[in-house]
Amino acid sequence: MSASRAPGWPSRGTARVALFAVLLAALSTCSSASKVVLRNNGYEGVVVALEDDLPLALCQDVALGLERTVRAASRTLFAATRGRASFREVTVLVPPSWGASPCSALGALGDAAGESWTAADLRVSKGRHPQHGTRPWTLHSRGCGHHGDYVSLGHQSLTGNASALAGRQLARAWLEYRYGVFEEAGALGSPAHPPHYRAPDGAWKPNVCTNLPAVAANPACDPANLTCPLAVGGRQGGAEGDGADAEEEMEEEMMEQGEEMEEEEDVKRKARTDEGQEDEEAERGEGRWIGAASSLMGLTRLRQVTQLCDEGSHARDVPTRHNLLCGGKSVWEVLRASPDFQNNRNVEGGLRESDVSFRYVRARPAKVVLLIDDTNVMNLQKRWEFVRKAVRKVVTYDVPDGYSVGLVVFDSAAATKYPLTRLTDGATREKVGSSLPRNPSQEPHHKRCLQCGLREALRMLRQDGSGGGAGHVVLVTASSGEPLDAARADEASRALAAAGVVLHAIVYPLTERYPTPGAGLETVAALSGGRTHIVPDQGIGADSKLSMYYNLLDSLYTALAAVTGPTVLPVKVHSAEHPGGRAAVSQGTFALDPHLGADTVFAIFYYHVTHVGNLIHLVSPQGQVIDTANMQKEDANINMITVRLAEAQATAGQWHYKVENRADSHQALYVQVTSRPRARTDTPPATVRTWTSHPLSLVNASDISRPLALFAEARVGVAPVEGAKVTATITRLGYTDNGTLHEPLEVVLYDNGLTGPDMALADGVYSRFVPALPAAKYSVRVDVEGEVEGEVFTRHVRLGVVDVVGVLPALDVIPPARVVDLRASVLEGSGGRVAFTWTAPGGDMDYGVADRYVVMASRSPAQLREGGGRLLEGWAAPLAAPALQQHTLLWPDFGVVHYVALYAVDEHGNTGALSNIVSVYVPAPPSTTPVPLPSQPPVAPANTSAVREGDAGAPVLAAMDTRQLAVVFGCVGGLVALVALLACYCLLAHRRQRKSAQAKKAHEAHEAYAAAVAAPAKMGPPQDFPDGGKAATKDALGKDYMSPVESWSASQLLSSRHDAKRGSMSARSDDASDHSGSTKKSYGDSSAGNDYYGETNPYPYRHDAFLGHYPGPADQYPVPADHYPTPSQGYPTPTEGYPSPSEGYPTTPTDLYPSEGFPVPAEARSYVSSPPSESFLSVSCEMLPSSHGPPAYAAYPSYDASLRSSTSSKVPPPIPPKPKLVYTPEPYIYDAHAHEAPAPASLLAAEKRVRNVTMV
Repeated sequence: MSASRAPGWPSRGTARVALFAVLLAALSTCSSASKVVLRNNGYEGVVVALEDDLPLALCQDVALGLERTVRAASRTLFAATRGRASFREVTVLVPPSWGASPCSALGALGDAAGESWTAADLRVSKGRHPQHGTRPWTLHSRGCGHHGDYVSLGHQSLTGNASALAGRQLARAWLEYRYGVFEEAGALGSPAHPPHYRAPDGAWKPNVCTNLPAVAANPACDPANLTCPLAVGGRQGGAEGDGADAEEEMEEEMMEQGEEMEEEEDVKRKARTDEGQEDEEAERGEGRWIGAASSLMGLTRLRQVTQLCDEGSHARDVPTRHNLLCGGKSVWEVLRASPDFQNNRNVEGGLRESDVSFRYVRARPAKVVLLIDDTNVMNLQKRWEFVRKAVRKVVTYDVPDGYSVGLVVFDSAAATKYPLTRLTDGATREKVGSSLPRNPSQEPHHKRCLQCGLREALRMLRQDGSGGGAGHVVLVTASSGEPLDAARADEASRALAAAGVVLHAIVYPLTERYPTPGAGLETVAALSGGRTHIVPDQGIGADSKLSMYYNLLDSLYTALAAVTGPTVLPVKVHSAEHPGGRAAVSQGTFALDPHLGADTVFAIFYYHVTHVGNLIHLVSPQGQVIDTANMQKEDANINMITVRLAEAQATAGQWHYKVENRADSHQALYVQVTSRPRARTDTPPATVRTWTSHPLSLVNASDISRPLALFAEARVGVAPVEGAKVTATITRLGYTDNGTLHEPLEVVLYDNGLTGPDMALADGVYSRFVPALPAAKYSVRVDVEGEVEGEVFTRHVRLGVVDVVGVLPALDVIPPARVVDLRASVLEGSGGRVAFTWTAPGGDMDYGVADRYVVMASRSPAQLREGGGRLLEGWAAPLAAPALQQHTLLWPDFGVVHYVALYAVDEHGNTGALSNIVSVYVPAPPSTTPVPLPSQPPVAPANTSAVREGDAGAPVLAAMDTRQLAVVFGCVGGLVALVALLACYCLLAHRRQRKSAQAKKAHEAHEAYAAAVAAPAKMGPPQDFPDGGKAATKDALGKDYMSPVESWSASQLLSSRHDAKRGSMSARSDDASDHSGSTKKSYGDSSAGNDYYGETNPYPYRHDAFLGHYPGPADQYPVPADHYPTPSQGYPTPTEGYPSPSEGYPTTPTDLYPSEGFPVPAEARSYVSSPPSESFLSVSCEMLPSSHGPPAYAAYPSYDASLRSSTSSKVPPPIPPKPKLVYTPEPYIYDAHAHEAPAPASLLAAEKRVRNVTMV
């Protein structure tokens, strides 16, 4: 026993800031579980793991083949990196079942020191991958330039005599794994990365990065077909290559990249034992590839290809996977940005390839120390009782045989309660599991010494003389908000790293109501390779809820699974809570995989034994009801009832259960089902692995460029599980402001290959970004539901704790996701219609709906990448992510290659990244005349859309030949000419008739005006005119009246008086009178408010009778003066609202031009004069009584009918000067019997309303 005291804690704020800085500095060293380093141009620390299911009989062949393949890959890497890198030290982890001396090729086996299957760089599996077969492939869940997950290959590629081709393939896979570079060749059947692509000149080219610029498409098949394999045509150096052999070789390459090999080819490849034979086959294509040196990432099978594409040979515009993910950068550009080659490390030049050394080790059962906090915080409620029960359950039931377990408790000092002991029998398990004290200490929690406990646990592991495997510390400690300062965190991390020990932390219970996120114990555990799980404090009065106990059990089980590996412990297939007080019988279902069924245990956890009734029934998938009364086993020491099914009973399929639930309303029952794989089955187990994009589980909310991403890998052996339902449940720890728990957030993970963040379609990795999480601590659980051989399986995995720090931006700055699956296809027989499809990206990454799309087209892909190109309008509005969208348009250009790309914009203006660029090439239709080649992409004319949707605008003319087009255009032209002749004839006849009428009426108006001028100056009875009308007096004509209600400008006043003195109206030289703005207001723009003024109609000539004559605004389509409508056409007739002559309209020339003060009927307001002139005449007029004039005229409020003269009931307005008329409206006929004598001038003057009159 050893003890030490804890010094005082530093301030909380200082500790948080300092620790955060220290751990961020360490982030770059733990971005991956791999411990590989490139030192002096040699890779050291490379770990190769052999799958546990590999038979011992393959030991010799696998070991020798592995060494040959790795050495061949080392030579290839040395050449491809120009002498900068090669393999030097490789550690091989063999299966534990092989024993201490499995075969002579391995020599003496050492003990593994932290090497494991999950942390291995290279995995040798028993099965074959459904897509890649047995050749090496890389799982890469991160983006360009980032470390991959692992490299996998089938053992079949290593047995027998390994070939140089396998080494080249391994070198290519290693480059992808280590540096985040990707394939530089197309794949069969892939619309995203097809075997061939359309070059800018319209020719088909192989989709591969190579230093050969004149490589042609495969002449043996249609390169537009995605199943047409890559081949080389044409001549290189003036000589034809080995045609059939080269094409056959390249077809085999493309089939390996895109399709599963035929069974005969599989047998043939497995039967090859001569290394030179396969190497010779790989060289057959050299005749077609004379001079090819790059790229190894695309032309792996060609032996003479030893280089990687650099800036000089890289083609940025070919649609390879590497160009899509790396933004067009070459492989060498990505490599040079890696830490392996920065700051002049591992430079090239005059270096020799490293000799590869191999070391074989065997995994031994791990050693586990349970480190338990026993301060007084554990005294409350049932906390300590739950700890004792959970430790006993894990040690007694869960830890596998052969593992060593020790027990240490700590408060202000540390003490060993049970030394490391190998668990071999039930009695030993009972002793170790029951060794915790019955009661915790009374030491205050703030005096706890975590470093003391860690030092004691490490001392126990170090002094164990039994040998054994790697060491692990499982820490259970309460959290009350005390920080872990930077100095102690650094001390703990260094001590764990020096001992090679992994820390798994469980915070039990979390007593903070508002936990503070930040670097602390969770990050120390992550740096060592472990994870942290948190159990919130939940209790009522003196009782703790059963949820605390079960969550502690689940956390310990998850930590133990990380110690043993994914295939050692029983698989947890079901876990469910059944609250009490709701139903007398709780029911549920669970699914058993086809490969499971051994040691199947149905367990019920309770708070008190009386909470479980007598009814516990299981119903098999076949409908058999199993009464478990005689199968139950109760363990009151751990509050558990179990029912163990025989292997014959545990059939695959959907099971049902019923449990009598007597729990209190604040308690619950928990049901859990575990099972092991069957001993003899050809179906490999289904496994689930989870992780985040932040290795330290520390996320900065302020950095929107690195949001949290969740990942889950689901596999059956090495085969990916496709179409699974994967859901992550994110629970914010602590309480809300009103004292309630936070609602969990469910996020569905996708395996769609849209790179945001999922990198590949149907690779078994499901992922999703989770942006905009506020600062807090979060607990994450992942649930997986998939299918194996038609049967459903489920998995429940605790991912651990995620700390989100920082402050979210106040505004929405999260852009839409990038579109990477834009496709363009020409519809056959449609006359040039092109269909575009893509997946809707969402508004905030792949959540919600974007606001719009911006679609650009260009003849140059580089112009699109730089933000140029022509805008294509009229595209459909975005749908909610991740819906599939489609848009079809008629492409107007034939025989020219255009490139199209798009990006989404959200409602706040945030723009997503530019999508993948697709080419559009519409072949010219059959024609006897050549089709001119346009030089620009399709551009819409003004005020029109660049696209046509649906069936509108079908290209009928595009399907006609020249003769048919000539007939159609001839008929249309003749019809147009005939219509034009008829229109001219009617127009001339109309103009002749109109001029005659205008001359006659002008003469009559001139005579009336002369008579008015000759009238006496003194006001008196109205004088009779020849036509029976009455004229105003000379005094009334010569006087200008100023309106008391209208505001006139100075220029208007001057112009009015000047024109009055002249006694004439300003006229244009073409005899068409100018019209002022007041005229426009009077006739064209009456307001609805007072029926006097209104807004100008944008299409002023839209009267029903003239819609065909005036198609647009007057400023765009000016109409000549002689096109004004005639009086009979353009002015209201008595049937349109004006009274007939018998109603008493005045007949003087003045009456022909209503003043601005008179409201105009709606029919007349729609006519607006030509553009106003600066010259106009302003005169005053008197208001007509309401009993006379058009019905629309409003009576003046102060008008008194008693003022009217006995001889006339209507006072005519003043007579303006006679204008030069272009057309003369038909005058109203004056009825002398309808008028009474005018009122005296003195009384009329009091009732005058002065108006501004503009002559028309």
